[in-house]
Amino acid sequence: MSADEASVTHIVMARVVGGATEAQIDEVVAALAALPPQIPEIRSYSVGRDLGLLDGNWDIAVTGVFASAEDFHAYVAHPAHQKVVRELLDPISVERIRVQFAS
Repeated sequence: MSADEASVTHIVMARVVGGATEAQIDEVVAALAALPPQIPEIRSYSVGRDLGLLDGNWDIAVTGVFASAEDFHAYVAHPAHQKVVRELLDPISVERIRVQFAS
């Protein structure tokens, strides 16, 4: 099944730098959580901090679902998303991984 035939699920995980404060991490999570009302292409969206249940986990995770690859690309390019990434996430993240799959 290709992305043209099904919805697209997008998953991102980020590790933050050791000097990132709890307030900075909370600000990123809150800003990401505020995106769905601003970006109509988002079908569903979850964001949260790691619960700290296991050592070595990533710090922040996002899962988004989009009706199409076109909607996913609209989300990525949306100014509100770009602002959160550029102004809040980039300054405190040391590493990010992401995947998109047809769902």
